[in-house]
Amino acid sequence: MKLKYSVLNGLLLMVALKADIGFAKNVQEHVENNLQLQLTLSSKATINPVGDTNTNYRITLRTTDATTHQSVGNINPRAWLSLRRSEQVAVETSCEAKVRSFASGKLTTRADVDLNSYLLITLNQDKTVALINPQISWSNSQLAGIVQLPEQGLDWVLTKDGKWLYVTMPEASAVALIDATTHSLVTTIATGSGSKPTRIALTPDEQSLWVGLDHTPTIAVFDRGEKPKVKIVSVNEGLHQISFTPDSRIAVVTNTAANTVSILDATTQKKLGDIEVPNTPLKAVWVEKAERFYVSSLNDTQLRVIDPDKRVVDGQIEVGRGIVDIASDPQGRYLWVVNQLEAKTTVIDSATNTKVAFANVTAEPDQIAFTADYAYFRGLGSEKFALVNRKQLERIAGGKPGEKIIELSVTQIQAGEKAPATLPDAVGVAAMIVSVPEQNGVMIASAPGRTIYYYVEGMMVPMGTFDNYRRIPRALMILNRSLQETAPGVFEAPVSIEKTGNYDIAVMIDQPRLLHCFTAKFEGEFNNDKQKEQTKIMLELLPLKDQPHASAETFISYKLRDASTKQPVTGIQDARLLAFEPPGLWQKREWLQEVEKGIYQATVIFPHAGRFNLLIEALSKRLEFTGQSLQMVEVQDSLPKSQRLEQK
Repeated sequence: MKLKYSVLNGLLLMVALKADIGFAKNVQEHVENNLQLQLTLSSKATINPVGDTNTNYRITLRTTDATTHQSVGNINPRAWLSLRRSEQVAVETSCEAKVRSFASGKLTTRADVDLNSYLLITLNQDKTVALINPQISWSNSQLAGIVQLPEQGLDWVLTKDGKWLYVTMPEASAVALIDATTHSLVTTIATGSGSKPTRIALTPDEQSLWVGLDHTPTIAVFDRGEKPKVKIVSVNEGLHQISFTPDSRIAVVTNTAANTVSILDATTQKKLGDIEVPNTPLKAVWVEKAERFYVSSLNDTQLRVIDPDKRVVDGQIEVGRGIVDIASDPQGRYLWVVNQLEAKTTVIDSATNTKVAFANVTAEPDQIAFTADYAYFRGLGSEKFALVNRKQLERIAGGKPGEKIIELSVTQIQAGEKAPATLPDAVGVAAMIVSVPEQNGVMIASAPGRTIYYYVEGMMVPMGTFDNYRRIPRALMILNRSLQETAPGVFEAPVSIEKTGNYDIAVMIDQPRLLHCFTAKFEGEFNNDKQKEQTKIMLELLPLKDQPHASAETFISYKLRDASTKQPVTGIQDARLLAFEPPGLWQKREWLQEVEKGIYQATVIFPHAGRFNLLIEALSKRLEFTGQSLQMVEVQDSLPKSQRLEQK
């Protein structure tokens, strides 16, 4: 069998936060409508993966009843940070105005830091990583940034703070390090000449990264420090997937060709031993309730249960041949098994190691994802995805071993016109279906449609789609920058600041109604020098070759040069032209293509005669529509049809 991989006016407590004393805290409180809101701003100086000193900030909002002092949860607070351009103290009216503008989703009124947002990140077949903001209003470009990779990316992992993204590049024998905040490629980490880095995993404590070097008996391990040293660790031959115990103590590596699973000390990277697992062991998953690893084999009918401390197989479960994915549910009790050959999923209760349920899902299922209540399945052979309500398992919880296996009901949802298998070159190993932060739906990427579908539970069709800007996605990820409820009435989020100064922190809660602006001072190291190093671009609108006429194609060209060196800026893939008629009654966006070195061109058809303004953005170079001078073109009436044909 061929191996398939898809596999916040009020009391202002101003505290200067010191970056050299560990964690420093600024605590402020506000009471309104019997709701007490406490804001804590914590800071800590750290060394980032490229050796720079950064001050990391975290905001904590604690909501309590002002009378009973009991925690108040499930209230969905929203927050924005805005750098104060003057020292005038904010008043309630200005705070309300800020919130209204920030909540509008318009590019011209964005907060400096939005703690309600998330980005979609796609790993694309054209060797790019695209960052898309799905919460910007539909009339604006949702492309937040794009990163060009040296070679095609295959697998990736994101640090918990949403700052650093690591991407494996097999053809480059390297791992790319991307700053997800500045949307830039920082460096590449070589894994050895001729190596094929594929699957990548980050230890739960985020101290080291582990990379499988496929078709070799080795893996690569490196830390997150400056210029990390890559350590090559011996395992066994084959393709490798890597898993860890939650305490980052033990690593488990599958070796498909050697039919073994290697157990390693994750701290010392020393191999403790090998366990024989026949017939192409593909994946090992830790199940919390069982405190065991469950290992699937692609060409075997048995699922093995491994005790990593004793390094033995202490259980086997019959699941059928053709298992391509296994996953533990969010509660850590049930293991879901994806059988591609039988187009079904089987649910195993780790308390008894018995099969308790099954469902016929979708054609050639290859990936599974979870929300709070549902399990989702993507299929290579279908343009539909399937979802199963996991609450159906509540009626069998605590059942006795050997009782009847129940069949779970399945809902099929259309996501595109073509099945993923119709574009086999785009079938990768990383996830193409991910849960949204609200945990009430998913995003699913369609490679054939070059589109991302947004589905909310309870609907029979997707809520909408997001354009991947003509790129074929091979993997999908969500970078969540919103406040997360970490305990009842406690909401937290990391904060990335590019400029020091006083910030208004606007907080809004709908029920009970509360709107307040705190003020805090941010100090520390923010790598401003690196920000200044970003290329400043000079824009030059080149003379038009022909007089623009309405209803006819007009070729608009710009020369882009480095403001310091005056050299052409080449290789920009996300340059976009905005043509609009003041005061904005008509507007059109067109992609700019590089036609000569540093010269970018777009074609625009103006609707009628008049004066039109032009702007350019290239977010990968931090060039936005706002803050640049308008260029103007004057369009004349349409040419007679005979002349239009003659021009063509």
